[in-house]
Amino acid sequence: MALSRDRIPGPGDRVLVWGFGTHGGGLAAARRCRALGAEVIILDRQPSEAFGPEALGWSWVVGDGNHPVLQSVDLIIASPAIPPRAWPATHPPRICPEHLFFALHHGPRVLVSGTKGKSTTARILGCLLGWEVGGNSYDPLLDLLEARGPEAGVVCELSSFQGWYLAPNFPTSQGAVLTSLAVDHLDWHPDLDHYHRAKLDLIASAPLVACDPASAHRFADHPRLLGPEDWCPKLASRRDLDLLGDHNRANAALAIALAIALGTPSSEIGGRLRQVRPLPHRLQPVPGQRPWDYVDDSIATTPEASMAAMAAIEGPLAIILGGHDKGADFNELAAAVARRGAVPVLIGRTGPRLYEHLSVAKAAPHLAETLTAAVASARTRLPEGGTILLSPACSSFDQFRGFEDRGRQFQALAMA
Repeated sequence: MALSRDRIPGPGDRVLVWGFGTHGGGLAAARRCRALGAEVIILDRQPSEAFGPEALGWSWVVGDGNHPVLQSVDLIIASPAIPPRAWPATHPPRICPEHLFFALHHGPRVLVSGTKGKSTTARILGCLLGWEVGGNSYDPLLDLLEARGPEAGVVCELSSFQGWYLAPNFPTSQGAVLTSLAVDHLDWHPDLDHYHRAKLDLIASAPLVACDPASAHRFADHPRLLGPEDWCPKLASRRDLDLLGDHNRANAALAIALAIALGTPSSEIGGRLRQVRPLPHRLQPVPGQRPWDYVDDSIATTPEASMAAMAAIEGPLAIILGGHDKGADFNELAAAVARRGAVPVLIGRTGPRLYEHLSVAKAAPHLAETLTAAVASARTRLPEGGTILLSPACSSFDQFRGFEDRGRQFQALAMA
């Protein structure tokens, strides 16, 4: 039976949810399809026992894109973490969980994407608009739909993975923000242009676009292009935004530009900004053993994010770098570490490659086997105190279950 990509599954449909995931998107999609009357099968590389009680009670098969179950279903709902190269040449129609959300959600929404800064910008926009925030690093959009209903205003944080799956029929929205555009996820996308297109095409589909000035030329033909200069600085001061780093001022400026264009009263901007709180694992100061200060920036999975984190912190600094290799170039990061005079401590698979770059930059790197050893090394190399910053510039899946797991472990070690 042929299904169009925008059709909602229903009774009689046999649906495969490919990738249960660690953030709940696969589970949310499976629950929604079951509620709509479809028969649901889960396909994952790991058995259900690996995911805890929530994975019990589902029809489950273990495998990948070569599993014959892919050819025996009517529709595949794939985790956006599954890259294009993983798909077989022929397969039934495919969508991602976000397709279901956008088909069922009828309220106002805005889209937020970018290489770095999208999670925080989404949070700021949520406070300015008074809307819920979901997607990507937040709760799954389908869970938000279940909790708040189809008419709620939603700020949707979307990754390049989700953008690729949603193309070419991108969701309608009231507006969008592109925070930045750099190099990332070349372990998923076949090349840099593919990565950039997944974000640019998604954002360009919106009737209003607020973007980083460095990316404005990419939207030269867009009829409603906003920039950070489109809001009056008298509406709010830097003191109204309780977030570290000048890059977060830039994120707030984009959020304010879009919020005002969508009708947020100018007189309320400052007060709503004061409601914004740091997100977990995003330049988050955490308590720990003195005389050191500790900042958890585990979300930083690109060199640009880690450079911004270093610039946000004053005084003696040790930075913990490294993790899963996404194909990033570490030359500028190494030079920035050397200029900052930061003490680099390296972990993970990229540790040896980072070591080479940092050695060339004369930044005196130190390799550590584990995060525990890295925190101990940072303390040793800052004997009189300073800040120990976890801002790895790499993803976490070589040693951890995700950036949240990495951040939680760092916070526990800070107290140890």
